Amino acid sequence: MFSILLRLLSVFLMIGMGWLARQRRMIDAESTRNLSRLLTNFFYPALIFTSMLRNFDADGLAAHWLLPVGGFLIMLLGFGIGLLVERLVVDPHSQRGHAFLFQCTVNNYSFLPMPLALMLWGETGVAGLIFSTLGPEVAVWTLGVYALSGRQLRRDSLRYLLNTPLLTMAAALVVILLRDRLPSNAASFLAVPAVQALIDAIMSALTLIGGATIPIAMIVAGSRMAGLRGQHLFSRAQLSVGVLRLIIIPAAAIGLMSLLSLPADVERILCLVAIMPSAITSVVLSEIYRADSEFAASSVLITHLFSLLTIPLWLALRSCFG
Repeated sequence: MFSILLRLLSVFLMIGMGWLARQRRMIDAESTRNLSRLLTNFFYPALIFTSMLRNFDADGLAAHWLLPVGGFLIMLLGFGIGLLVERLVVDPHSQRGHAFLFQCTVNNYSFLPMPLALMLWGETGVAGLIFSTLGPEVAVWTLGVYALSGRQLRRDSLRYLLNTPLLTMAAALVVILLRDRLPSNAASFLAVPAVQALIDAIMSALTLIGGATIPIAMIVAGSRMAGLRGQHLFSRAQLSVGVLRLIIIPAAAIGLMSLLSLPADVERILCLVAIMPSAITSVVLSEIYRADSEFAASSVLITHLFSLLTIPLWLALRSCFG
């Protein structure tokens, strides 16, 4: 467990650098937004494309279809638990109730677990995590928006599914399927030294760009957290979010996965997704959909704080994190 804690501390150290940079005014809210745009439109898509092409073939994609499905089901499970509990904690029809249900539904399923996946399982783990994010992305713009907007599924929110990371993932899937199903004459053309050299040069450039994803994502996360002003951090509602998000929902998800006898490499990725704290983007989305953004900010702060304890505990408890 001590080695796991050290790995987690290295992740939070990168987040702390972003927090310090914001406190020292090296970056501000506007530069953080610009970094975030670069991250989601250049760095992260490059990582998606190169990781998936290097670590998956057509058969591998078919064998790992449970990753995106499982990612969505984890969010659906949180949504269901939130619906069962919310009346005991908040008014379901209030802005706080909308934010509460979103916190139960969507967690930090992408950028925070990414460095942990890299440390634990290498690039193969990162590729698996990236593939799994397809399900939670769909959940954000369906279940998440339904929660934030007061039980309304807004059609205009579905257009956000056409974002650069998901389009890049779709492109990578197409390239993988074409690459592994090419006729012999096309395969011979790609094997020509000049063509292969061009492909290698493109992949090398994308690999270098994608390599910046994790540190930039952590710095952006730290800067955003420095800008949060959480209130009533230890109120009954906030403590309920912490217990649900970090203990009850992960326990339910991991218990279900154990019953389903999933492949070990699939289960370990989904376990990692399930134990993550609240999504930092929930603050922005709460503002957009007029939910309680202060409650969302407090949820982000309290769950990330206590995840320093709960993440290594979950990692130590699960034998799949070997």
